[in-house]
Amino acid sequence: MPAASALLSDAHHPSVRVRGVSYTYESEGGPKRVLDNVDLTLGRGEFIVLTGHSGAGKTTLLTLIGAIRSLQDGAINVLGQELGGRDTAAQEEVRRKVGFIFQDHNLFAALTVFRTLWLATGLVENPPSREVALEEARSLLAQLGIEQHLHSRPRQMSTGQKQRVAVARALINAPQLILGDEPTASLDQQSSQLVIGLIRRHLAATGASALIVTHDDRIFGMADRVLRLQDGRLLGDA
Repeated sequence: MPAASALLSDAHHPSVRVRGVSYTYESEGGPKRVLDNVDLTLGRGEFIVLTGHSGAGKTTLLTLIGAIRSLQDGAINVLGQELGGRDTAAQEEVRRKVGFIFQDHNLFAALTVFRTLWLATGLVENPPSREVALEEARSLLAQLGIEQHLHSRPRQMSTGQKQRVAVARALINAPQLILGDEPTASLDQQSSQLVIGLIRRHLAATGASALIVTHDDRIFGMADRVLRLQDGRLLGDA
């Protein structure tokens, strides 16, 4: 397995390369193919929005790229690592370099916002001290307009505020790849702009890339490319 530094490989190489990926679910009505020979390249520093109707396979593709779901057919290279046939340890190596933003914020009810973010920093190879994590948490929350909730628990926040905490959690380890599943669905226009603006600043500062699955056409104009999945096929990319 390549050293961890290899995940940051040559800046000229894409962050993600998907080639000939197909995926089929077993259903009561028989096999259902949700991805059909999909090709996708996500360049370093690029921000791509992926849209399409519900059930088009968007989340399936996202979880395949994030090494959360195993490949069936085709090949995916993420940050210099081929995902097909890799053992659990190799997949975890990739996931440590990825910031995930899920549609449901998935916060622990018993933890304050800071404890949630500090817990996330423990996933990296060399976790920061509590003091460093605290300063980074304050900075991220301030940029998201929720710094007053540093020591709040989820029950004390609105749905939109909890979603912004989930965005902060995804970014606190300075990921090389951001994968988002409807990250702005529960946010108003101003909060959506704060979230996408923060992601774009992260990409500009680090060379990281982002692939965001969404129906939210308010953010389409902030993307480098907008692609559509339809009937398992990707439109607008080669």
